[in-house]
Amino acid sequence: MLARLSRCRPLALLAASLLLLQACATTNAGGEPLSPAQQQLRSQTERFNDTIATGVVIGAVALGLLGALLGGNNSRGQGAVLGAAAGAALGGAAGYYIATRNEQFANREQAANARISAANREANDLERTALAAEQVAKENRARLTQLQAKVRAGEATASQLRAQAQTAQTDLGLMNEAIEHSRKVESAMRADGAPQAASVADSRKRMEDAARELQGALAQVPAA
Repeated sequence: MLARLSRCRPLALLAASLLLLQACATTNAGGEPLSPAQQQLRSQTERFNDTIATGVVIGAVALGLLGALLGGNNSRGQGAVLGAAAGAALGGAAGYYIATRNEQFANREQAANARISAANREANDLERTALAAEQVAKENRARLTQLQAKVRAGEATASQLRAQAQTAQTDLGLMNEAIEHSRKVESAMRADGAPQAASVADSRKRMEDAARELQGALAQVPAA
């Protein structure tokens, strides 16, 4: 019995590691708590990717267990690992399919109402993301400027400045992810003739402006 459990341990470790990828960080690179705007930005970006990540985990666990059962007594652990790997790939594809393909509805009216509701929710979410991105850019710019002054005055260390710059780089990456997501949403809405596309485009432009502001602030940080 113990031998069987030890052979299945790789499956448990893989499933646990996949689940940990979804954990939301609550501190920045310097160990300080994230601001409400930074938490909002991370929460929204995680939502964009949640369906794909969930599909990966479910696929990995499901096919990993199947691989363990079919692997036989002598290769149960190997079967679990191979099954989990295949499941992760298939689960990711399934998650993407669920997130991007239209659902089947009983009639056109139900489909239209569902699409309108989804478009409104997407537009509202992206508006909140744009607001968070603007606030995050301002916060990072202020902190970077303040830390640079403190480093020159001997009141802060270069490592503290690098940690803040690392946090800003992470925030910039999240903004770019949100911008890319908004482009895809806007394109789909315009193809469907959804009026919410205009709101999504406005949010995208605001996020692009915030990203440029943050990129400019990072450009002022001296190279390590």
